[in-house]
Amino acid sequence: MATTLPPAVRAPTWPRVLWLAGAVLLVAMVVHVVALVLLGGPVSGPVSLRKPATFAETGWLLCWSVALVLPQLRTRAWQRHVVGATVLAFGFGETAIIGVQAWRGVPSHYNFATPLDTALMRGGAAGTAALFVVGMVVLLVATLRSRDAAPPLRLGVAAGVVVLLVGCAIGMVMISTNSGVYRGGIGSGFGRSGAYLGPDAAVVGPDLAGFRAATAGGDLVLPHAIGVHGLLLLAVPAVLLAGTTLRGRLAPVATMVAAVGVALAVLLVHAFRMLPLEALGTPALVALAACAGAYLAALGVTAPAVLRRA
Repeated sequence: MATTLPPAVRAPTWPRVLWLAGAVLLVAMVVHVVALVLLGGPVSGPVSLRKPATFAETGWLLCWSVALVLPQLRTRAWQRHVVGATVLAFGFGETAIIGVQAWRGVPSHYNFATPLDTALMRGGAAGTAALFVVGMVVLLVATLRSRDAAPPLRLGVAAGVVVLLVGCAIGMVMISTNSGVYRGGIGSGFGRSGAYLGPDAAVVGPDLAGFRAATAGGDLVLPHAIGVHGLLLLAVPAVLLAGTTLRGRLAPVATMVAAVGVALAVLLVHAFRMLPLEALGTPALVALAACAGAYLAALGVTAPAVLRRA
C-alpha cells in the first residue's frame, strides 16, 4: 500500500528552498572575498572580484528576506512558484554571470566586446533582471491582497517591494545608458555593441569600493544599492515585529518607510540633476542625516521587542 506523505515531506516549500539558496550565495560571497584578499587585484574598477561578492551578498539577503516574507502572506501556489523561481534565477544567474566575467578578467557591465560578452550582458544579466521584476510585481500584488495581514506588516512588505522595484528601475536606466553615472538621456546605450562601453575613470572619479563622491554627473549606484535592499530595510523588520507583543507596531514601520523613501528621493533628485555626491547641499545633507537618525531610532524600538520574543 502506498503511503501518502504530508506536503512538507513530499516536497520542500519555497521558504526552505530560499533559505538553502541564500546559504549557498552567502558561501559564494565569502569565497570571493577570501579570493580577493589572497589573490589581490583591484577592489574598484570595471574588473574586480568584489563585484561577484557584492552580487552574492545581494542575492543571499534577498533569498532570506523573501523566505521570511512569503509565509506571512496569503498567496496562491502559482504566485509562490513565480516569486521563488524568479528570486532564484536572479540571485544565482546574476552572481554566476558576474563571477564568470570577473574570473575571465573582463568587465561584467556594459561589455559587448565579443558575442559571449554580449549574450551574458543582454540575455543573461538583463534577462534575469526582467524576470525578477515580474516576480516582485506578483509579490506586491499578493501583499496588497493579503487583507488579513496586520497593517504594519502589509505596509512594511509593500513599501519594501516598491523600493526594490525603484532600485530595479534605476538599474534599467544604468543599463540603458551603459553607465552608473547619469549625464542626461535614457536609452542612449541601446543598439551599441562591439566594445566595452562603460564610463571611463575620469567620469567615475575616485572609487572607494563602489562609493564614488566625485563623479562627472549624478551617481546612480548609491540609490540603486539602497533600492535593491528594500526588502531587507523595510519588509524584514515588519515581519520580525509582527510576531512580537509590542504595542503601536505601525509607528516604527511607518517611520522606517518614510526615512528610506525620503532618503531615496533626495539622492535620486540629486543624481538626475547630474550632480556628484560631493555637491550635496546643506539642506540635502540635513535631510539625509534626519532620515538615517529616524530609521535607526525606529530600529532601536524594533530590536528589543524582537529580542524579547526570541
